[in-house]
Amino acid sequence: MGVDDSVDALVDRLRRLGLEPTDIEVKAGAGGLPRSTPETLSAFANGSGGTLLIGLSEDDGFRPVQGFNAEGVREALAQACHDKIVPPLRLPIEIVEFEGAQVVRVDIEGLDPVDKPCFVEAKGEYYGAYIRGGDGDRRLSRYEVTQLLMNRTQPTFDLEVLADATLDDLDRDLVRQTLSRASRRAPRTVKGLDPGQALVRLGAARLVDGDAKPTIAGLLSLGQHPQQFFPQLFISFVALPGLTMGDTGLAGERFLDNVTIDGPIPTLLEEVGIALRRNMNTAAVVRGLGREDRYDYPLEVIRELITNAVMHRDYSPDARGTQVQVELYPDRLVVKSPGGLHGNVRADDLGTTTVTSTSRNAALAKLLSDVPTSEAPGETVVENRGSGLVRVVAALRRAGMSPPRFEVEPGRVTVEVPRNALLSPDTIDWIASLGYADLSDAQHLALAMMRNSGGATAAMLRVWGVAAAEAGLALRDLVGRGVAERSGGRRYAVYHLAVGAQNTVGQPALVGPTGGSGDTTDQWAVLEAIRAGHHTTAQIRQQLGLSYPTTIRRVNALIEQGLIQPTRPRNSSRQSYRLTNPQEQP
Repeated sequence: MGVDDSVDALVDRLRRLGLEPTDIEVKAGAGGLPRSTPETLSAFANGSGGTLLIGLSEDDGFRPVQGFNAEGVREALAQACHDKIVPPLRLPIEIVEFEGAQVVRVDIEGLDPVDKPCFVEAKGEYYGAYIRGGDGDRRLSRYEVTQLLMNRTQPTFDLEVLADATLDDLDRDLVRQTLSRASRRAPRTVKGLDPGQALVRLGAARLVDGDAKPTIAGLLSLGQHPQQFFPQLFISFVALPGLTMGDTGLAGERFLDNVTIDGPIPTLLEEVGIALRRNMNTAAVVRGLGREDRYDYPLEVIRELITNAVMHRDYSPDARGTQVQVELYPDRLVVKSPGGLHGNVRADDLGTTTVTSTSRNAALAKLLSDVPTSEAPGETVVENRGSGLVRVVAALRRAGMSPPRFEVEPGRVTVEVPRNALLSPDTIDWIASLGYADLSDAQHLALAMMRNSGGATAAMLRVWGVAAAEAGLALRDLVGRGVAERSGGRRYAVYHLAVGAQNTVGQPALVGPTGGSGDTTDQWAVLEAIRAGHHTTAQIRQQLGLSYPTTIRRVNALIEQGLIQPTRPRNSSRQSYRLTNPQEQP
């Protein structure tokens, strides 16, 4: 609800784009239901869903097709949904009046992960499953179909053993520290066992003909050099000069840094962290009498994302030739890992508290909770499993950064963290130039909003995790210091930079909200909520304390202004919104 996604609006979007986006498919259907329709139904169901319009000609500027038999196509489409697709799709199919003609419309929701793959029955699972791509419907590869099918079971590839590996291939110091940690955490687990038996108990080894042999989980976590057995199970790190892979720098360089990182998982995490710090900008945040170095991306975010990538990636034989990739661009950090999501988890759920923790590699995940990290004495590689991505989102909000974007395909998960931060190094330098050493995190965020967005409100701070009482105190204190000025009434108070603070650094603020208008301040707060990662109507309401009708009105107004756009077809139970241009929006 709250979205104008009528056929008129959809066709207007198509005409403006001049092509079909991945969430809309247009078919002419002049001679009846197009033969490719079951493939499109499969593609939408295997992805995030979309809208199919039949009766329009793409070649004729998305205009109605002459002589189109809407009733006949609707009946044939209903039969295709029921008889030609597995599992059958039960969908409401509409005949809609459009520009003096009729168009058949159907909105397809993405299936639950455990119900995929959706495939054309006549072609079978491995040849009849499709997904949407940049050029229409693409048939899933055999590997991608296998990944979807494995969602229905618990993989055990991490418990496989290698015939030519022995316990001597494990790092003795890592083994000792891991067993010591396990004995303190759960004494009964390894009590009275020799090291080999204890490793078997922890999933790092298995008995083969009476001998303890390391498992894949054991080699990856505790091995001296796991790449001896799995040459491609490393992390590749590249820092790039341009915004796309292949762009060159001013001197013709393709990479600013290019590193292949080998070793067990604790070493991988440490070395990739070093490589990233070497290539990131830093700024100092003043805290009382001390200072704190802040990088382009919070270090805890980097560590969690890469830990998730190596822990939850696919270790099946088909994926052991593919490494985890870390790419640092001028405007974003990207982490890619082989294998789609495991279990009944959707991309929309990632980073939220609603997702139920699932692990493709259960033995590896459990073992890593006892494996020490070389970065922080006394800590292990994994702490509080299942909450890693939630902590990532929380850390980014504290740093005034947008939440990560997740691109999920059946054979790969890509996580992208935008660099467009409220608290960029430049903004941090500006805040430091104001001369106040005792500002709180909430005040840093508020000043960044005022400088970069033109204004700040208590509601805008709340969506970044600042408590309501703390937000009000922080803003009033800035007024008391003479840094900020207040406009508007008590309910719709907006805080702007004072005249003396505006020109400290020569970057003009964007035009922000003005005080006194509930419509304007609410809309600005909704924009800020979406930027902070609260994408659904329910999340926006919860963060801002708005009623449902008010939230819908504000969302509709922002859609009409072109500032936000829906991500799913109308009436979707999973409707969410995104900024139209995140780089330009506050």
